[in-house]
Amino acid sequence: MKFLLSFSCILSISTLFAQQVGVIIGDTAGAPILVSIAPPDSIVNFPDTEAQYPGGPDSLAEFIFVNFILPDDDPMDIEFNDDHVYLSFIVEKDGSLTDIVVEKGVNVLYDSICVAVVKLMPNWVPAQKNGIAVRSLMRLPISIDDAIMGTDIEDFSEEEWMEEDIDEGRKFGKGHWAGFDIYMSQFMNDQREMQFNNHPYWENNEVKSIGLNYNIFDLKFPIIGNNLGITTGIGIGYQSYSLRNNYVFQHTADTIFAVSDTIFDFKTNKLNVGTISIPLLLDYSSNKKFEKSYFVAVGVIGTYNYSTKQRLTGTYANGDKFDNATISSFNMNRLTLDATARIGYGHFGMFVSYQLNTMFKTDHTVAVYPFRIGFNVLFGS
Repeated sequence: MKFLLSFSCILSISTLFAQQVGVIIGDTAGAPILVSIAPPDSIVNFPDTEAQYPGGPDSLAEFIFVNFILPDDDPMDIEFNDDHVYLSFIVEKDGSLTDIVVEKGVNVLYDSICVAVVKLMPNWVPAQKNGIAVRSLMRLPISIDDAIMGTDIEDFSEEEWMEEDIDEGRKFGKGHWAGFDIYMSQFMNDQREMQFNNHPYWENNEVKSIGLNYNIFDLKFPIIGNNLGITTGIGIGYQSYSLRNNYVFQHTADTIFAVSDTIFDFKTNKLNVGTISIPLLLDYSSNKKFEKSYFVAVGVIGTYNYSTKQRLTGTYANGDKFDNATISSFNMNRLTLDATARIGYGHFGMFVSYQLNTMFKTDHTVAVYPFRIGFNVLFGS
């Protein structure tokens, strides 16, 4: 009877702790080894490597920031006092996330948004035990202030908060406009060709046609976090168009043309233009940290051409040198519009632009469309 009772107790205990059972065997050297016989779908509490979000903690924080989307009528009544929503979930062997639970929340709205963000996450890198992917339990605290404003929020001083102008949704110094642009220009006709058969004086030397813009500042209006937004700003510039031959501009109230000077061989023959520019760009950044971000910006640039002059330099027959300048509007369009595309990484990039309206007033000469290609150094932070 005692034997049967003892056997029954042992059987009950074995059944109760079936998930934790292991068998001790010996290896060839006689040392004991614990071999788990836990079911293959059980959760491993102490894996060799923990599960992790692809790309690591920074990528996880960025994903939460980008996908934490508040409803339009949200009162934003939570102050930045380190409120957290604490979540737990299981990372399956294939990296998918299941059994998402709010262990400690803030309120119904923010709790539900956090759960929705986790559901949107791509598959994680699963935990591993002995080189094999296993199921594991993960706990993830989500800071509400970081989710709304980004993980760099606690690094800002009061003055920097004012500069960021968070309340109005604007970001100073986050766009890809402010900085220096240097470029070459090429004149094109209405057939998008570089030859002007009947008006050869518009054929310019693109290598010597250099422009420089100082884009004083930019202002980015976010659309999706810090990644996608509308950038504007202001810049001042100086464009120099070098003509290929010894042509001197002539104009009346209704025309602009050039005549060939057969006496002098000009060393410099340039049309110089002073400009003020305002861009409107759809601006995408791959990373909220400016210096580590690839970027693409496309849009238009409106330009006011406030000053034009032709500069001629050379040498007279007696050896004297001359430097003559003629200041005139030359019937140039004062307001022009360029289509542009800008790409790059961090503080360096390149761009192209094409003027959409003619350089000179319509019917005053043939259509001339400047095309520009250049490089830029950006001020963004």
